[in-house]
Amino acid sequence: MRLPIFFLLAICSATAVAAPPQHVELVYAVSMGNLKIGEGREKLDQDGERYTIVSESKPLGIAALFVKEIRRESRGTVGPGGLRPQRYEENRGKDGVRSAEFDWSAGKMVINNNGEAKTEALPEGALDMASLPFSFAFLPPAGDSFRANVTDGRRLTDYQLRVLGRETLKTTIGDLQTLHVQKVRLGDDKRGLDFWLAVDRHYLPVRIRFTEKDGTAFDSVVTAINLR
Repeated sequence: MRLPIFFLLAICSATAVAAPPQHVELVYAVSMGNLKIGEGREKLDQDGERYTIVSESKPLGIAALFVKEIRRESRGTVGPGGLRPQRYEENRGKDGVRSAEFDWSAGKMVINNNGEAKTEALPEGALDMASLPFSFAFLPPAGDSFRANVTDGRRLTDYQLRVLGRETLKTTIGDLQTLHVQKVRLGDDKRGLDFWLAVDRHYLPVRIRFTEKDGTAFDSVVTAINLR
């Protein structure tokens, strides 16, 4: 039985946690192996009822020749079940724009990939690639594994995620105690996704690692945390 992420987290969580501040800004150094290739910036604005998340990744120097600049934006509402997206947009420069419209009342999602639109059933608790990393700040993971339906503006994918445990993350702003969450690769899936969530910083994503099909990993590690 496949349960949406927020239903599973709600029944597993033993204690409530404080919501993150209204304004959150995270700055990351982005690297590929030992080579620093860019800077990432994640911004969350929320008032307990509505939220906006903007995620930007910019290559630096020669990396701009082979790494794309990406901007993601998610807007929606905040409720007892956590984040509930209404619109997602991903701008990949010359590669075009992807988007997703969440129609919760109709139970449908319209995905538009560079002008090619399609409609899919919208499962309860669905998220997008911008809201997924911040979803844990509103409902931290509990238990060993859970599922999340996530869209990137091309398709809706059912992720199985597992909690690998606590790890100390060494950063330029000091050691951070984190919870490591990893997407399970099923079948011939070669794409990886890992989050390190700061347990004493509202479970914010202080490290994010994307692994491509060819094994190339893009690792974003926090260099600044601004809360207000």
